[in-house]
Amino acid sequence: MRVTVVDTGVDVNHPALRGHIARTANFVEGGETSFSRDRHGTAVAGIIGARSPEGEGILGIAPDAEIVAAKACWYADRRTAKALCSSWTLAKAIDFAINAGTQVLNLSLSGPADALLGRLLIAADARGIVVVAAAAEETPDAGFPAMLPPVIAVVASDAKGQVQAPEWLDHKQAIAAPGVDILTTTPHGSYDFLSGSSLAAAHVTGVVALLLEQRPKLAPSEIRELLRLTVHPVMVKSGASAPAALGLVDACAALSKLLAVPACP
Repeated sequence: MRVTVVDTGVDVNHPALRGHIARTANFVEGGETSFSRDRHGTAVAGIIGARSPEGEGILGIAPDAEIVAAKACWYADRRTAKALCSSWTLAKAIDFAINAGTQVLNLSLSGPADALLGRLLIAADARGIVVVAAAAEETPDAGFPAMLPPVIAVVASDAKGQVQAPEWLDHKQAIAAPGVDILTTTPHGSYDFLSGSSLAAAHVTGVVALLLEQRPKLAPSEIRELLRLTVHPVMVKSGASAPAALGLVDACAALSKLLAVPACP
């Protein structure tokens, strides 16, 4: 099962990731020198597929997945947590992913709509690639690329399964996944607790990889429907019920339904 993470670079020598990054590619000028020191991509990759030696450290959602790390984003100032991406670097990375045997594409990023990237992601869906993206949570729309119809939009839930319900749920379905104080891999062989919809998207990508490990020929539309049918109700942080367009991902329920085995406890 091949998952491509289009993001910053990844610390491929991290003990929990060493040997599990099947391939790397850099689309940022001069990005090779900082590839293994990039924090965001390392954190996302760890949630999807970390597997620490001898059971120490952490275990990703889909530890048997082959992860491809495609660097399309960079840090203009390493003192800030925000990475930058360009349409050109993202386009090259997504095109690479489409042609690299990718089955799941993780885009833990959000920005303004882009026509070229939109066409590439629609092409990826047509090629059978499941696209998962972090959604904007405090804006009038889901952000790009999460707003696109074929893309699985993901928002972050806390440890109680509560979410900050976005305004745009009347127009776009979304999935919630753990994204607050998540322990994951960081550069130089370390670990840290991080938060955000980027990490939630990585959780959903891992669940999608688990489903495709069992049924590799499932179409993206079938994956989206399976996730929709097996989510749990969530509560918004105000205490109200979340809209029907939002539910909390449940890997066990999705796998049980896919394999027609007894339901989870």
